[in-house]
Amino acid sequence: MTERTIRGIIRRDLLIVFLIALVAGGGGFYWLLVNSARENAEQEARLVLSSATGIRDYTTNQILPRLNDLHDAVFHEETVPSFAAQSVFRSVSAKEMAYSYHESALNPTALADRADPFEVELIRNFSAVPGMRETQGVMNANGEKLFYLARPIRIDDPACLVCHDTPARAPKAMLAKYGSENGFGWKVGQVIGVQLVTVPVTREFRSSLQLVAILIGALAVIFAIAFFALNAAMDAAVARPLAELAKAADDASRSDRVTPLLPQSGAREIRILSQSLQRLRESLAKALERLRATGHE
Repeated sequence: MTERTIRGIIRRDLLIVFLIALVAGGGGFYWLLVNSARENAEQEARLVLSSATGIRDYTTNQILPRLNDLHDAVFHEETVPSFAAQSVFRSVSAKEMAYSYHESALNPTALADRADPFEVELIRNFSAVPGMRETQGVMNANGEKLFYLARPIRIDDPACLVCHDTPARAPKAMLAKYGSENGFGWKVGQVIGVQLVTVPVTREFRSSLQLVAILIGALAVIFAIAFFALNAAMDAAVARPLAELAKAADDASRSDRVTPLLPQSGAREIRILSQSLQRLRESLAKALERLRATGHE
């Protein structure tokens, strides 16, 4: 094995180890940062969804019974749980721009609540898997990455069918406001819509990439220094002594002279090998001298 081959193998192996460490370190760090961003977004989304559910329950249990007692001929949207929850969070989102909350349906009473294609897909998934209580993930919207948390809206209370069974059973005030074309035909147990909370995570993901880039840059500098240091050390301890040993052994195989001495530098194993070869050369030289002497006699 030549000097060039030895050094090439050392450098190649060092580069492979450092590249693997660089990719594994950067990838692992990025995964941890992204996972942390998702967990934070999930906590915020759950808080928003819990607040919206609380507003819906308050509207159903406190507001609706009191307004119904007034026997008003005008239909009040404020008595609709979804309207109350969405109105509150639209007001909050307009100021904070941190998240959004939307309730949509395949066949809503108000056309503004009609599900978009993404929400339609969510509703179909919830309908196909009755036991699924929620789903989450990251989606792209207008160039932004949004973490979403969605839960199905199921008709569990038969009292809801008074307004959404048939137009004949619906309050006349509601028909006068929304008409008789939409929001009917619902059934108990049916998934008619979805609650969807979105939290922007574009900035967090971008920050994660920036931190990973800084980490990879720092590791690259450290690995470069370590590479040159280790390469120099391996060259002094292994590559150069082996090259000298190979050259000396080759010269010795072409001559019967005991000198020059084999190199005595390098790692302990190389020195032992060099000393062993030196003794072997001396023994062979003595044996050849005895053979010559015997032949002369």
